[in-house]
Amino acid sequence: MVRWVFVILLIVGILKVSSSENLYDDHLYQSVLDNVTCQRHLQEMQSFPFFDASGGIPQSITLGGQGSLGNYHQCLSITQQIPNDTIIGKYCMIGVPLQQSGLSPPAFDPGAILGLNRTLFELINMDENGTDIEKVLQFERAVRVVLGHGNFRALPPGTQGGLEVKVAVCLPRSCTTYEAIGRYTDRLNVSYSDQYCRLPGDKVFSTVDYIGVVTIVILGTLTAISTTYDLYITFFLEKAPAETNKLLTSFSVYTNTRRLFTFSKSPGSIDCLDGMRSLSILWVVIGHTFTNIFSGTTINLLDAFKWTSSSKATWFTAAVLSVDTFFMMSGLLVVYTTVKKMTPMSLVKNIHLFYLHRLLRMFPLLAAVVLFQASLFHHSADGPNWPTLSSSIQNCRDWWWSALLHVQNYVNVTEICLDHTWYLSVDTQLQILSPLVLFWVLRGRLSAWIGLACGLAASIICTTTYTYIKSYTAVSMLGFGSNIGLISDYFKHYYVNTLTRSPPFVVGMLLGYLLHVWRESPRRIPKWLLAAGWLSALAIGSGMIYCNNPAVEFTQFWANFLNSYMRGLWAMAVGWVVFACAAGYGGPINWFLSLTMWKVLARISYALYLIHYPIQFIIRGQSEVPYMFSLRNVFYLFYTDISLSLMLAIALCVLVDAPFSTIQKILLQGKSKQPPTNGHPPPNGVSSSTEVLVTVNK
Repeated sequence: MVRWVFVILLIVGILKVSSSENLYDDHLYQSVLDNVTCQRHLQEMQSFPFFDASGGIPQSITLGGQGSLGNYHQCLSITQQIPNDTIIGKYCMIGVPLQQSGLSPPAFDPGAILGLNRTLFELINMDENGTDIEKVLQFERAVRVVLGHGNFRALPPGTQGGLEVKVAVCLPRSCTTYEAIGRYTDRLNVSYSDQYCRLPGDKVFSTVDYIGVVTIVILGTLTAISTTYDLYITFFLEKAPAETNKLLTSFSVYTNTRRLFTFSKSPGSIDCLDGMRSLSILWVVIGHTFTNIFSGTTINLLDAFKWTSSSKATWFTAAVLSVDTFFMMSGLLVVYTTVKKMTPMSLVKNIHLFYLHRLLRMFPLLAAVVLFQASLFHHSADGPNWPTLSSSIQNCRDWWWSALLHVQNYVNVTEICLDHTWYLSVDTQLQILSPLVLFWVLRGRLSAWIGLACGLAASIICTTTYTYIKSYTAVSMLGFGSNIGLISDYFKHYYVNTLTRSPPFVVGMLLGYLLHVWRESPRRIPKWLLAAGWLSALAIGSGMIYCNNPAVEFTQFWANFLNSYMRGLWAMAVGWVVFACAAGYGGPINWFLSLTMWKVLARISYALYLIHYPIQFIIRGQSEVPYMFSLRNVFYLFYTDISLSLMLAIALCVLVDAPFSTIQKILLQGKSKQPPTNGHPPPNGVSSSTEVLVTVNK
């Protein structure tokens, strides 16, 4: 016991030291600065490569163009030999406010020096669309709050207020921006702010990076040894899989890949959940593809904002409802997979196993992605937008423990390590609270219905009371427009709040017990009741999607009503689809949702959910040109996001999730004859969940 405590304290200490280390080498930035050297470099350098790599006139300022990025890698690759010295390029980003006072451009054209000309100065004084542009940039900053760039301290200097554009400047590394271009900006009476500068090799390789490398080496070694043993036993000794040592083959790529793509049907499984889980995670990914447009530099941000604020974007803005689908499925499976295996007393006696299985099944993949985000993510790519994404890396170094303990939706809401994993924290907290209802469900049918009804009533009453006290004026973050304060408050106190997210979970628990009862004593449902159920589900589901129409404004009464009941009503609509399919009344819908093609995606969906967000940030961060928003381009981005994420998700399942799932079963075998599994792990040892992390055994 003392040994394990020592190991844990050692790891915590190492990560604590790593969290205090800088992402970039500040000493390097300061050590290369020298005014005398700078003046000599400015006189002797070949100016054209530096001007060529610098940004020019920002495109489409009146459409919300955010700036001109120049050529990042070209600038950092500049090395000019001069007598007794070498001039090395430095890439800097400056913010030029469009509201300039006392602007009086001289007669000469400074375009050759600054990459600017009188066209820009004319635009500076234009009032046309100025209000709209400011609204767009405020909205962008509000989105960054939600994405975790989050608090304003994490934003680059100069972006917290005022309308400005970013302009890249390439200069000798011995110079500050003022030494290089100050004499020109002073003559023009143009003010600007330094945002950041980059140098070749300025990324610091810190303690957590070494931990990441060592972890990969260990996993790679175990995988190589296990795969070699497995192939030798299987193909040379020709032994059956049942005769192999499960522990020695736990890291085998051959066995884990074969299990991942092998399917078998188990009695009582709800096959339609595979399709629903798969479609929902795809909805999540494309929703984040849209949202993360604001993480880069957009050439027509005004067009993006107008489209996002129109009715055309409803199918995208309604993607937030997919989270409530996952909460519903999570609650469903907690009851459905437990009620047949446990009694009230066995639940009480094995409550530690109930929680342990849940946490252990989530931990390996989550820890792997958190470690990647905190370490090698920083070295995986680079580009002009990379510094604006660095806050997410620092958040993981500072708050990794809150992600693994699932308390980040309360402890560090604006500095979440992996921004999208707030869901895991909320879902885990609901799972921890679920035995309060589950105990009564296991006592008998009457007790179960009373307990579930009381749980649902308590959830709805508390949510409604809280919602009416807060009285938010909108039902989505887009509904608050560019009011950063309200968006931040809504996100922190409503959107990631366990209380306000509880109704879909409890609805799922009720549905899970209904399916259990139906399996034991199925009955024939009258056609009129089936028609009423499908029509009600269609009407309610469509209505909840419409409520996320960004072009619709609600009165305070309807805003409070929808914030109180929208998520529970959506869960009921989706729950009817699950019930009808499981009860044999799904028809073509059940056929579609139960197709075999959904099973692989369902199995890797938890890994896909975890890894797709970092992948999107890598793609946006290394982009060297401003992004042109259009619906077609967004789908091109989505295809890239989903393709890379799928490949990495499969690798994570084979190399991380499946091995530790097998080890978990071996270690916990015999602890309890019927340990509570929460649906984990499926017989093939591969996780088959999205965000829900629970699934019916297959």
